[in-house]
Amino acid sequence: MVLLLRALITVGLIISFACHAGTKTVSVITLPDYAPFGFLDNGDTHVVKVAPGEDSPVFKGFAWDVVRESFHEMGYTVELWVVPWARALTYLDNGRVDLIFPVSISEERLKIYRYSKEYVNTVYYRIYVLKEQPIEWESLSTLEGKTIAQMRGFNYGAKWEQANDIKKYDVGGIFQGFEMLKSRRVQGFAGYEGVWDIVLQQHDLEDDIIKLPMFDSNKEFIAASYGNPMAKKLLKQFDLGRQRISENGTLMRIKHKWSGLLSEQSEAPAQRN
Repeated sequence: MVLLLRALITVGLIISFACHAGTKTVSVITLPDYAPFGFLDNGDTHVVKVAPGEDSPVFKGFAWDVVRESFHEMGYTVELWVVPWARALTYLDNGRVDLIFPVSISEERLKIYRYSKEYVNTVYYRIYVLKEQPIEWESLSTLEGKTIAQMRGFNYGAKWEQANDIKKYDVGGIFQGFEMLKSRRVQGFAGYEGVWDIVLQQHDLEDDIIKLPMFDSNKEFIAASYGNPMAKKLLKQFDLGRQRISENGTLMRIKHKWSGLLSEQSEAPAQRN
């Protein structure tokens, strides 16, 4: 009887160990107010573990669907963290989480982050101006000498970075930028098409503010800190999962799901900056 009990305990431990060993978890972090790529229904923080076949009850978005389905395809449970962007970068830098998304490539970021090869989504950059004060657009040089609001910490691509004759004014929120535009404290607001459009709709500003032609674009990726010893492996797992969902039709279903909110140019080629 004692021997039988010991045998059962041993088998139980083996099964428990095997199940634990087979559990793969990756922690990813993102921001709460980046619709249609990722957004919380309420609040600005959220932490949840999402096993394959499951989803967060309150966080939605195109980029989140791509990241979640890619890792689920590889058998990972995704531990999702949603916090304000500055805090997200801090958590990534201090190793509290494995990966951050969606993030574009810049020379400064390449010094501290390692990126996936497969992209998550594409963003298109436009300048938003008052309808009653239109600007005859040719290129970014049209804005020389003008004060243009930009989101603090956001990447707008190499062309914007090199436009030194524009007076760039940092703001902490999209609606704040539109308020400054409405009060004529700035002559324009550099934005991400789609993301900015949703804020316009939410605040009934579509009749007052228009957007100028696209001046640049970028693809956004998943990134990891160089200090993370698992970075290469996890990024490769995302790349493989992303390739698989592209091949099996899951990615196409995600694009169809969000087609009404994504930019009309979402399938256009975009450069990496």
